[in-house]
Amino acid sequence: MTKLLTQTCAPDSWFDALDDLALACAGAFAEDEGVLLRRFHGLLEHAPSPALLAGIAQPDAALFDASVSLGAATSAALSLIGEDAGYMLSRDSSGKHLASIILPGHFEEATVGADTAALAIVGALAVALHDPLPLPADLHDIADRTPVRLN
Repeated sequence: MTKLLTQTCAPDSWFDALDDLALACAGAFAEDEGVLLRRFHGLLEHAPSPALLAGIAQPDAALFDASVSLGAATSAALSLIGEDAGYMLSRDSSGKHLASIILPGHFEEATVGADTAALAIVGALAVALHDPLPLPADLHDIADRTPVRLN
């Protein structure tokens, strides 16, 4: 798995780390939650630009870590979703979780399935952050679009 980044990094390596994290979340087991949630929180702290984090909440690192340490991984993961982001979380009868996230300014939801709700949420957030925003030339189309609805 990718090591936690300790400083602001180049956009390409940051996006590569998001890709690695999303894949890790989809294939991880419940005992990996803490490591992966902390890794995602670290990536947020070292984003190449604050503008990339629209729709993402950045809870205090100590409080976030305490939640994860106390076994409240789902609450910790939910605390990463900003008020202006949309999300949907479900679980099938076999216990697999599915999270869908849509960030403001994006036109498509990001969906990830995982063994736990926390892993699914963090994986979907990582995928959603990697999805590029529309280019300024495409912004005139935004006014004409119907708001996205999670299904």
